[in-house]
Amino acid sequence: MTAEGSVGRLSSADSAAALAGHVLGALVEGRAAQVADFLDSCADVVAGLGAVRVASTDVFAPHLLAGHPFEARDAVVVADAFGAFPPVSEPVTHEQRVMAWRDWATTRLLDRLTGDRSSAPDPSSAWPASPCATGVPGPWPEPAADRPGASCATGTPGDPADVLGPVEEWPRWSAVVAQLYPLALPGVDGPVVAAVSREPLALARGTTRAVLRRDHATAARLARWVALLGDRVPLDVHALLTHLRLHAGTGARLLLDLAVARRLAAHP
Repeated sequence: MTAEGSVGRLSSADSAAALAGHVLGALVEGRAAQVADFLDSCADVVAGLGAVRVASTDVFAPHLLAGHPFEARDAVVVADAFGAFPPVSEPVTHEQRVMAWRDWATTRLLDRLTGDRSSAPDPSSAWPASPCATGVPGPWPEPAADRPGASCATGTPGDPADVLGPVEEWPRWSAVVAQLYPLALPGVDGPVVAAVSREPLALARGTTRAVLRRDHATAARLARWVALLGDRVPLDVHALLTHLRLHAGTGARLLLDLAVARRLAAHP
């Protein structure tokens, strides 16, 4: 941080960590995400936009989890981030498939929150239509735009099985679920959330494995899913979060995952 209050020139990873800390502060302090203010504080605007892309749906967390406004200028920043770093519309590699689903979730929420699809990025335009349905409990703050069709995006990046893999290989399956942590937020829904919701035992096994291996980053991301799905997962989410809070460290990204999980767990 410079004397003038700007973030300064940081690497992409450092910028992403700085934004995670910014969103965490918004959740803890009870305010809007103010993503535009974060970008204004960045000496390197491109790195700041890259951080927004990495943060994915977490820029919406203060709105979705605590009902704080998501401001119009913040929506512009999210759209600009997609302009600076266009998504892959036809994913081939595993990494591309993971990112495609994260992008799908982000654009889905941005569309719902702005209520104006013409102003939202649409990387899903080349994706085939797919039904969206899940049984994740609420209640949650409703997005600003409550209109017919807003609850289900027009297309998806493909079959969830292509990115998740077979649940019988639950160590790998749960590792992929952890990579898809941006989808573990209310309002995302869709086929990946539905697929994970159908496998609570595999999720519990993967989370326990991550804790025993002291892979705290993976455990914290899986904790979001455990908290989102609630009682259907055979784990004590509160004990899990307490353990991670005591042992997982102080990185901004990890603390944000735990803060999101705590908010989700508060709405069983």
